[in-house]
Amino acid sequence: MRVPDYFPYDVGSPPPASGLVAARVDGPLGAIRVLRPAIGTPTTTMFLHGVSLDSTCWTPLVRVAGDDLSWLLVDVPGFGGSDPLPGPVTLEAIADALVALLDAVGAADVHVVGHSMGGFLGLHLAATHPGRVRSLATLNGTYVTILDLVNHPVTGALRHPRTWATYRGVRMVAGGGRWVQSAVSAGARTGMLRWGTAGLAAHPRGLPDSLLDALAAGNRPQSFRYAEATGRGYDWRSTWSGLAPPVLAGYGARDRLVTAYDARALREVLPQAREVVLDDSSHLSPMERPVEWHRELTRFWAGA
Repeated sequence: MRVPDYFPYDVGSPPPASGLVAARVDGPLGAIRVLRPAIGTPTTTMFLHGVSLDSTCWTPLVRVAGDDLSWLLVDVPGFGGSDPLPGPVTLEAIADALVALLDAVGAADVHVVGHSMGGFLGLHLAATHPGRVRSLATLNGTYVTILDLVNHPVTGALRHPRTWATYRGVRMVAGGGRWVQSAVSAGARTGMLRWGTAGLAAHPRGLPDSLLDALAAGNRPQSFRYAEATGRGYDWRSTWSGLAPPVLAGYGARDRLVTAYDARALREVLPQAREVVLDDSSHLSPMERPVEWHRELTRFWAGA
């Protein structure tokens, strides 16, 4: 049953009117699949998705934005239609691969929008390559609590029990083996996977089948484990402190994975960041509430 005004569009291929076309761009971590504007159209904005998704998760936002977009929707290295990661990688290597992608499409600097894992990558990219990031919107991507759970599993679980429970489920699914992947696929076919999104979706019953299919198809367990490992020993305080580009920090009011604790932590090191919390949304907020996020992003870009 769909909930009125909630998750109003399916995920999947963007509409032809968007002007975005699929391409593969070679880089230092292998080929990266992108949805990019037509050759000759300047690229103004780069979008980075979260775990178990790909660039097509931005289609709800694309439908709100309209026609002939100058957006670059990226399958993060190791995920979606991009090549598998060659082995364990560092955040610096992933950031360098994204900069190489910008070079390949002729973009000197861009607005960056990242969701979840993509928001965390965006924070690191903006901190280490500030000249390439015009502004950053990190949506549900302030991973302070998750970094605590990765680096201090026992004490982190005691400090953040609800986030620990949600992340444990995500980790079991996204980093699971062959039998877990089979169960996820079966859950998508039967609709049971919908109820496994508690804590990630404000209204699990309102999630479209297209999102369940995308989660099942987008699982890359090895890449998830490599991505998780990049957080070990990560010093977010010194890395993000004084970050130069303008930052919009976005959250879902009902998110159990990235919570008010993360918002307070980011506020300590980036007090100048603009903070937006959307009601009646959770960890999937860019898909749950694309109309509201498009309005907030447009306002943010205008000021940046």
